[in-house]
Amino acid sequence: MFIFFHKPPLSRRVPGAKITWNCKCLRGKKRRNMANIHDYLYWRGDLPFSSVPINELDGLVLTRFAYMPMEELTLDPSETVVSICEKLKTLPVDKFRLEGDMQFVHLLSKSDRFDDLIVTDFVKNNDPEAVLQFAAVTIHLPNDELYIAYCGTDSTLTGWKEDFYMSFMEDVPAQKKALDYALAICKKYPGKPFHLGGHSKGGNLAIYTAVNLPAELKELLVHVSNYDGPGFPRSFIDSHDFSSVNERLYSWLPQESMIGRIHEHEEGFRVIESTENGIMQHDIYSWTTLPTSMRVLGAPDDTSEITYRAIQNILTNTTPEQRKRYIDRIFDLLTSTDGNSFGEAFRNLPMKFTDVFRSVTDMTAAEHKENSEMTATVVRSFLDAALSYHEEKLPDFGGMLDKFTFDIPNVSVLEKLKEKL
Repeated sequence: MFIFFHKPPLSRRVPGAKITWNCKCLRGKKRRNMANIHDYLYWRGDLPFSSVPINELDGLVLTRFAYMPMEELTLDPSETVVSICEKLKTLPVDKFRLEGDMQFVHLLSKSDRFDDLIVTDFVKNNDPEAVLQFAAVTIHLPNDELYIAYCGTDSTLTGWKEDFYMSFMEDVPAQKKALDYALAICKKYPGKPFHLGGHSKGGNLAIYTAVNLPAELKELLVHVSNYDGPGFPRSFIDSHDFSSVNERLYSWLPQESMIGRIHEHEEGFRVIESTENGIMQHDIYSWTTLPTSMRVLGAPDDTSEITYRAIQNILTNTTPEQRKRYIDRIFDLLTSTDGNSFGEAFRNLPMKFTDVFRSVTDMTAAEHKENSEMTATVVRSFLDAALSYHEEKLPDFGGMLDKFTFDIPNVSVLEKLKEKL
């Protein structure tokens, strides 16, 4: 059983439709004292699942738990969420990815609510050659149900490269791994109802798995939670049976979501409140909560809609082959620094500048030309998306330009803006 305390209308972008924007509660100065998932653990950590059934915040807790560096621990067969958190507390802070993770672990380690949840089948597989980054864990709920939690993108270049591969591959390696993992868990624990969930790419993996399950396992599927994860290309949606599981698919995106606006959400999504801005809203610790649910808004904000349109422009104006070549070249440059993550790559850049420069000069003239054209397409796609959006939102935006004096050396920029409008 999965309890929702309110179910506001889903946000679904309809091509050509005008959107009503009503999320005004965080305009101007953001509210930094709002409750978040830490407060949920503090408020509800003493309530057993027998008295308060699993809800969307429990799912968020378990999907964040999947990110924890359990590969650094020696896990026993009878480990619980709380016992693992006790071990995680002994790790140095640099083993954790987000600033809020240590507080999360400390609060979770004191939670009676999660104390009896057995944890099994943790796997982690990063393979740069296969462009694969995958991790998952299974949590056994008190009502004899399972919660399969998929880890999202980690800090490695491999993880990010695989994310970008979603722009031209219908089935990336982690998606196939996620389905195989769920099938193996269902075989190991036959007949048990199960949930699927994940944050970021993990949410995408959860939905991918759900729509690809055989019919007999779909009957055991209780609920699927996607927390700000990408959607799917229209070709994927049209070729898969979403209707058989759609009523059990739930996606949540912060109001300025960027990651979650990649591709389309056939299941629709709920817009939630974040105290951060832009890409930083992807951090779950910025999401505001009520005692048993997330705070829901009416519609996405400007940044989110412009991001969605820009990505659609890029996908429309480039081929899958062009996108693959462009992505491969970018990550070839990054890996030439011998860095494993973006942070390491930029720290190593001064020492590895010669190697990076050689990688650039080794490119052919045709490759340089394509790189320049692709970069221009990306920039133009975001510019076009912003202009078209503001033209719809402010129909007289073009005329407004004439009322201002633009002190810019290149007056052609203004003329181009007027042409667009």
